[in-house]
Amino acid sequence: FGSSPLGQARPSGRPCAALGSSPARPTPAAMTNAVAPSAQPAEPKSRGIDYSKFDNIEDSDDEKPQKSTSAASVTKEAEKPHCHNCHKEVAKPMRCGVCKVASYCSAQCQKEDWQFHKRCCKRPEEPKAKATPEKRPRNQESGETRRRSERKEEDKVVDNEENITWYKHREWKPTAEPKKDFTPTPIAAADAAASPAGSDEAPARAGSAWNAAGTWEDKDVTDLAKKGLAEAMRGFQDVDAAGGALSAEDVADVEGEASKPVIRGKQRHMFDLSFKLKFAFKWMDSSGQRQAQGAVEVADFTNDAFASGDRTPPELRVSFPDARLLDAGRRQAVEAAIGASSWPPPAGTLMAQAAAKMEAWFDAYQQV
Repeated sequence: FGSSPLGQARPSGRPCAALGSSPARPTPAAMTNAVAPSAQPAEPKSRGIDYSKFDNIEDSDDEKPQKSTSAASVTKEAEKPHCHNCHKEVAKPMRCGVCKVASYCSAQCQKEDWQFHKRCCKRPEEPKAKATPEKRPRNQESGETRRRSERKEEDKVVDNEENITWYKHREWKPTAEPKKDFTPTPIAAADAAASPAGSDEAPARAGSAWNAAGTWEDKDVTDLAKKGLAEAMRGFQDVDAAGGALSAEDVADVEGEASKPVIRGKQRHMFDLSFKLKFAFKWMDSSGQRQAQGAVEVADFTNDAFASGDRTPPELRVSFPDARLLDAGRRQAVEAAIGASSWPPPAGTLMAQAAAKMEAWFDAYQQV
């Protein structure tokens, strides 16, 4: 293109516009050639996915509508009888004599099939006769009518002067009779002394006056029981043991509870206490007087400890930390003198004195 002279047309048939010359007017032949390509038929535009290829596909799951036919036109082919053993068609079948259903071609086949057929073979049930409704007599009333008549009989008021005098208070009317004052009749002093409240007919019951029925009544006496037990556990005598003297000092840490309930009109004395009895063992050696202290803990001291019959002994535990100051022989002698290994304690021991004081307090507690 660069070698073309100025003013000449370009290969497209149009003069160079860069030189300012007007474009050449197209000839009719050129216009015809230009229109000719547009006159050709255009290709069809795309219309999406074509599903026409699926029109002739039949779904096997869909059921086609069946043509309705009259019952007269449709004749069902009768099932041909066959042998239940060899499964051959039989022109003249032999029926089972019990169920009348199974058919066979011969007696031999029936015998061979009997071991299987006998499981389901049974005589056909006879058709049940329809129950006829029981005719009710005309004079018999229906349930609703009978109930209505019963209600009327119940609501009916019987005016009888003999049996319903208690009902006549609603029909009372004021009369000319003067008003009466109802006052309690006094009991003579002689009659009252002859029949006291605690007579033989009604034996006296324990408990408060308001508890005449003798039901449960409980009175807490814990403080009184603790104080009385601490006072009773005094005045111990010394016990000689292993060349020394074993003495009880005092009672400390009295704990628990006590009550006096009334159960079924009978007074009970119940308690569950525990305390600690301190003791000291004194002896002489080359260095002078020595002392070893300890304590006996008494737990589960209840009202069954001294009861008649089955007794529940208290639990005794000895705490003797100063026993290390004693030799083995003297230590065993002191433990035997304490007597806390069994209940009741052996006579002549420190715990034997304690048990006697505990029983004395128990007897006094029952009298309170």
